[in-house]
Amino acid sequence: MSLFIIKNMHIEGANAIAGFTYGFPAITQFLGFVHALSRKIEPQHGISFDGCAVMCHQHQVHAYRGSDWDDYGFALTRNPLAKDGKTAPIVEEGKMNLCVSLLIECKGFSGGNSDQEQLISDAIKTLAVSQRCAGGRITHIEACHFKPMPNEASGCRKLLRPLLPGFILCDRSDYLQQHNESNDQNMIMNWLDFIAVGYRYEMPTDSDNVEAEQGKWKSITKPQSGYLVPLMIGYKQISDVFAAGEVANVRDNTTPFAFTEAVYSVGEWIGRPSRVESINQILWRYQYSSPYYLCRAQQSIHSIESNEDFDFSY
Repeated sequence: MSLFIIKNMHIEGANAIAGFTYGFPAITQFLGFVHALSRKIEPQHGISFDGCAVMCHQHQVHAYRGSDWDDYGFALTRNPLAKDGKTAPIVEEGKMNLCVSLLIECKGFSGGNSDQEQLISDAIKTLAVSQRCAGGRITHIEACHFKPMPNEASGCRKLLRPLLPGFILCDRSDYLQQHNESNDQNMIMNWLDFIAVGYRYEMPTDSDNVEAEQGKWKSITKPQSGYLVPLMIGYKQISDVFAAGEVANVRDNTTPFAFTEAVYSVGEWIGRPSRVESINQILWRYQYSSPYYLCRAQQSIHSIESNEDFDFSY
């Protein structure tokens, strides 16, 4: 088993909205890209792709606002005129440009032959550029290459440091689970505690202090520290499975169909490879357990920041 690295992949017009979340594509869209790439490369070279880690280097949401106090609005494109010559209706959708690097778990290829590695890497790069990722168009890929699967923390950090600067998206479902177990609120309110910006008005405790009688607004501390963000991580089945062709207007009439709804969780952006002790902490994989179809990491990033200094000798 090895890792296939797609370094600095530039995407234009990617989806900036995923369900209730905004600002970055859902992790399901990157795993979908990897799955589509695996289906194309497996018949030719006998290798398959599974898990995927995402490092973001740059992003730009197509949005604007008139002043510092206004809400953001999406920068939408004007559609061509309709058949009757009238202006076509505008369907609001959020788009963004981004640059990411993908670390993809590769099965069926362990390396050893440099010429063969280069041949397969070029073939995968050609296929990757020809397909879409997160609904956007891939305009440029800096490099594609294989790397051995790191077994130790030092090897994992040396693998990630050449990809810097960037932030790695990690699964923090454990934070949400801990907060939910220690709180009487429902799950949606516990989830909002991680992402909502809240303030509490506190009255002064010292009544003799005349200047403090008015009280102050103080920000509400989030349940955990870190660069935490809301994530869409998969789907939940909410209906029975219908036979192929039984439901009208579906994309595929040859596959059984079921209605689903989005599942949300909490993620964390980390910018220090020294926090990553195992590649399984950053690799997202599909996990299916009826009625849930989720993207999860096998291990969780350690909660405590590592004090280890960077070692740039790689």
